[in-house]
Amino acid sequence: MIKDFADHGGDEKKMWASVEVTAEAMEALREIAPDKYECYMRKISETLHGKHYSEELAKADVEKMHYIDRDGNERHGAYWTVEQIEVATKNKDFAKNVTRWDKYVAFNAFGSDLCCVLEDEQIIEAAYMFWFADDDWKSSGKIWDYMAANK
Repeated sequence: MIKDFADHGGDEKKMWASVEVTAEAMEALREIAPDKYECYMRKISETLHGKHYSEELAKADVEKMHYIDRDGNERHGAYWTVEQIEVATKNKDFAKNVTRWDKYVAFNAFGSDLCCVLEDEQIIEAAYMFWFADDDWKSSGKIWDYMAANK
């Protein structure tokens, strides 16, 4: 209906009103079918931003990470903050469309997977090479593709 309305000259104010109605429906979906809600939110995000993370989706994906740390303790969520990652990677070159939230997910994924076998500096280097300096990967959205495949 919305596409048909837009194709036939619908006004912008009504288009935004329809977005509000859709947002309300999405909130209801979040309550009754969280997996479907997440799937639709990812599709909407990819449509709007390409294969790059927004803050909301990055935090949601990192929150789901779980791992055993060097001391044998079970951990959930971020290994590093977004600020720590920004500082640790400030001298690295990233494609212009890579967001700080792409980095947040990518470096935390590597940190949670390899914190028992590598030092933090090694994790940063390996994660950068794997996620952001991989010449044979066709898009700059490698972390997005990986996390989507894990859903």
